Amino acid sequence: MENKMQQCSRCLYTSLHPLGITFNEEGVCSGCQIHEEKDSLDWDGRFKALKKIIKPYQRGKKQYDCIIPVTGGNDSHFIVHVVKNILKLEPLLVTYNKYFNTPLGIRNLANLKIKFDCDLLTQNINPQVVKKITKHTLRKYGSLYWPCLAGQTVFPVQTAIRYKIPLII
Repeated sequence: MENKMQQCSRCLYTSLHPLGITFNEEGVCSGCQIHEEKDSLDWDGRFKALKKIIKPYQRGKKQYDCIIPVTGGNDSHFIVHVVKNILKLEPLLVTYNKYFNTPLGIRNLANLKIKFDCDLLTQNINPQVVKKITKHTLRKYGSLYWPCLAGQTVFPVQTAIRYKIPLII
């Protein structure tokens, strides 16, 4: 059976995307479908549901209520703001060092710690190991970014287990 590459009719992403996107009958990828869904969501209802979900995790005698994976981008600042200032949780921020950080990204991570008064754990992997893994995943999956996605996904879970923090946002 031959695997034929597909391309999204809207954004032009292909079926080779490292996150394994899918396509509907019209050839629209799952990413575009989710983006479109955002316009029809009941955001107030979802926020009320979120408050109900996080209630059991709010401050007890523990140091951290939750873990937030961050990159230093605008979305990281918005999420930490909502979690810290609106939901009143005490987060532990975690980030995976991708080794191609921009000066702005580094400054943004520092700003997150200072602005929101949060602790930040950074996972640094041996650069030689990262180089070997990147070569392998480029050959196997056609993606240089696969190790970054894996690190950003796995490190928060490892940290949650290590520190016994059951909530990852």
